[in-house]
Amino acid sequence: MNRVDKIVFTLLFGLLLFVSLNRHSRHPRFEYHSQIFSDKAGYHVYLPAYFYYDMDGRNMPAALDSLVGRGFQLDRDKIITKYPIGVAILHAPFFGIAAALDGIQGEAEYLGYTHNQHLALNWSTAVYGTLGLLMIFLLAVREWQLSRSRAYLLVIMLLGCSNLLYYLTRDAGMSHGYLFFCYALILTLWYRFKHFQSWHALAAIIALSLLAISMRHINSVFFVVGMGYFIAEAKSQLKLINTSLWAKGVGVGLLIGSVPLILQAMYNRYAYGTVLSSGYSEESFINVLHPRLLEFWLAPNNGVLLYAPILLLALYGVVRHSMYNRNVLFFAALFVLPSIIYASWWSPTLGCGFGHRGFTELLAFFSFPISLGLRDYNLSRIKFTWFVAIMVTCVLFVAQWNFDGCWYGNGAWDWNELVSLLSFQ
Repeated sequence: MNRVDKIVFTLLFGLLLFVSLNRHSRHPRFEYHSQIFSDKAGYHVYLPAYFYYDMDGRNMPAALDSLVGRGFQLDRDKIITKYPIGVAILHAPFFGIAAALDGIQGEAEYLGYTHNQHLALNWSTAVYGTLGLLMIFLLAVREWQLSRSRAYLLVIMLLGCSNLLYYLTRDAGMSHGYLFFCYALILTLWYRFKHFQSWHALAAIIALSLLAISMRHINSVFFVVGMGYFIAEAKSQLKLINTSLWAKGVGVGLLIGSVPLILQAMYNRYAYGTVLSSGYSEESFINVLHPRLLEFWLAPNNGVLLYAPILLLALYGVVRHSMYNRNVLFFAALFVLPSIIYASWWSPTLGCGFGHRGFTELLAFFSFPISLGLRDYNLSRIKFTWFVAIMVTCVLFVAQWNFDGCWYGNGAWDWNELVSLLSFQ
């Protein structure tokens, strides 16, 4: 990184944190716009449940589950959440800092849900989001042959021409920002492993991959497809790595990476009576015979391509380069497979959210075919892309600022509701 890069990403972190704090300063705790509410409360509950309430629901403040939007349930002595444990693991350092501040300030009520704990989620998501974008920027420059100016364009489009900004600011505390960071770090370590044959890098990749699974189980399938391209491209180099390095890296990685999976299994046993049970067991793929793909891609209610048009540039990169590099088709599969799976789910939109969030963290992988497209552009096309990227970023920023948290339109295809999000209020 040069001095300009350091300044730019410091300012980017400040911008993300400012937008996040400003957005949440308008709402009190225990209100549906707050940081620890609904799904976010479900991811967060592991930390206060363990460190403050001895995993006993009777020790928690009365009706706390109602106050945080039923992100978890209190069932006598049990604290029940269907959300995986991985986010809590990554957020734990920030939870600890907030807990220390609470102790200094003498906070005694709603421990784990204090004002400081709410702010900690703003900080943690902004930190991880900035680090993820920084790693993608560095990969684009060092490994994907983009100039610095084009790499900055890539970062702006990832953040502004998708719903990533929303999940790093308005919905801080969801899994998507943390997973974006995790995938960007895995890609960074992958190149280190490939270039230097470091067993430490391999161990970290394995451990982080298992941590990612503990954040969002269904993404384990998408992760394998996303990494497919990078593994296929390095196949000849990987054959030269000796067996002892593989054994050491995989062994240590599995040992470390098993920790979140063991913690999840222990929680499942506590909450559901069996290590393999899940809170999602009653939710199903009822649309598997007729996946709602058109709605999934284009409907005003969370249509992927409307709220993350940057994916069109990723698909352009795939189509253009697949003619002489078939491995690029892994990214086509990475678009099609999640589309079919989510469109077959009982709730294709995944409930409340700004745009379909199933693709948000996968932008770390799609940044590569986007880079392929940007690398091919001549100067005039790059200037035009800068203009379009800034315009789209402004439009989506206005829409997400006006968005109340859920879709209130008359069905999935209510274009008037979408237009209302674009007005200045």
